[in-house]
Amino acid sequence: MKIDITILGLLMNENLYGYEIKKKIVEQLEDYVDIKFGSIYYAIKKSVENGWVKRVGTEKESGNPERYVYEILPAGKKHYKKLLKQYFDANFIHFDVDIALMFFENLSDEQKEQFLDERTSLIKEKLDSIKEKLEKGADDNSYKYIITYLEHHLKAELNWLKTIKI
Repeated sequence: MKIDITILGLLMNENLYGYEIKKKIVEQLEDYVDIKFGSIYYAIKKSVENGWVKRVGTEKESGNPERYVYEILPAGKKHYKKLLKQYFDANFIHFDVDIALMFFENLSDEQKEQFLDERTSLIKEKLDSIKEKLEKGADDNSYKYIITYLEHHLKAELNWLKTIKI
């Protein structure tokens, strides 16, 4: 579902070919989704088969293979809105680190300190990256929403990490 909503969401904004979709995922969404390059093409193929997306043309640069340009169809827009509703209606909110925190007490004091140090460093790096992205001034408001959303969560987690005593 995550890959479908990502691809359809990107196609809601503009027609794209597969590599452009991957490039936008890497540039804009790498902190939010882990989508492998090959799975993008599989998901696009599935979207075409389901009638959500169609090929609307091709592009060819000298020496490179032909690239198919994709457009979202009305059925794809409907499916995209359904996926969005499912995400917004979900009552279960968690972050991947939650599962590791559930077993935090099973770690030795040294492992706990290492985890806290590494997590703190990672969060600071991500916050610096977010600051840089915001300073570049992304034109897409939806991109700003996801960046500032992550920024607030990371700042809250960083503050929370400071309260942990070993």
